[in-house]
Order: sequence, then C-alpha cells, then structure tokens
Amino acid sequence: RMKKLLLATLVCFWGIGIMAQLPVNLGIHGGISSNRIKVRDLPTVIGTQANTGFMLGGFMRLNLGKLYLEPSLNYSHKKSIVEQDQLSLGEDENKVDLKLNTFDIPLMVGFQVLDLSILRLRAFLGPVLSVGKIKNLKHLGDVSTDKTNWHGKIGVGADIWKLTFDIDYEKAFKDLGHKIKAPRSFNFTLGLKII
Repeated sequence: RMKKLLLATLVCFWGIGIMAQLPVNLGIHGGISSNRIKVRDLPTVIGTQANTGFMLGGFMRLNLGKLYLEPSLNYSHKKSIVEQDQLSLGEDENKVDLKLNTFDIPLMVGFQVLDLSILRLRAFLGPVLSVGKIKNLKHLGDVSTDKTNWHGKIGVGADIWKLTFDIDYEKAFKDLGHKIKAPRSFNFTLGLKII
C-alpha cells in the first residue's frame, strides 16, 4: 500500500512538472460583482436596485503567443433588490432580495496587449453558459424562469507574477423568464496561478 501511495505521489509531481513546461496555467479565482435583475409588467413593483454578489472557481489558461483561451468553472451568487408598494413581508418591509445562484462555464478568448517581465495587460471576451435558478420569486406572484442561459462577457485584466486581476461586464443574451429581464453585472476578480 505504501508503494502505491509513493507511486501515485511521484506520478502527480511528474504531471505537474510536465504541465509547468507547457503553455498552460491552472489557477483559482474569486471576486465580487455588482448585479441588477430587473422585472417587468408587475403592478406592485416600483423599481429594482443593484446589489453585491460573489464568485468562486477555477480556471485554465492556454497561452498561444499573444492569444489565449481561458475556460473556467465557477459558482456564482448574484443578488438584486426589488422594491414593491404592496407586499406582506412585515409592517415596514417592502423589499425582496432576488438571489440568483448559478454554476457558470465561461470560455474567454483573450489578447495580450502588453507583455513585460512581471506585468501583462490583457483584453478578453467570450460566451458564458450559466445554469441555476432565482430564489424568492414567490414574493412576486406567478413568475417562472429558465434555469439555463447564455451570457456574453467582455473585459480587461492584468497579470503580476502569479496574481491575476480582471474587470469585466457581463450580460445575458435572453430574459430569465417572461417577467424577469436578462441579468447584467460588473465583475471584479482576483486569481492565483497555481501552475
């Protein structure tokens, strides 16, 4: 049993060593977002407010000279506040927190604008497959939503040594449902390249 464990450890280190020689980076990242989910055609709704969410996940970057491909797998929590004039949540309560929890698979295509010894500046764009659902819809009445959506993302980033910083704008291509508009968000992400 000890020999198998030692062999598995050696294979892992060998695989990491091989990947370190390839133009591939693996890493983890997380960030915060400013989100807004609007509703339509609901007589009790006064308006919506943006709110803060978060994202956690991992990424792989395939470096192809000045270009790169970066698929990711992320868990995302977005939140928006809906203000209503008639809602039985309490004597003084007239707001509902719409919470959108999704698993997202972005595939970014990027271009290195500037490449110095320890600093790289990048620009990127691409599609995002998003799967999840909104919570607290029951407070808005008979509202249904789709669980799967496609988003578009565009942004800029910087790499300093093994750290990555990204700022991007993301918007869904279609409405979440017949009364829920396509969500949009500004995202701020910090990442660490493990390999």
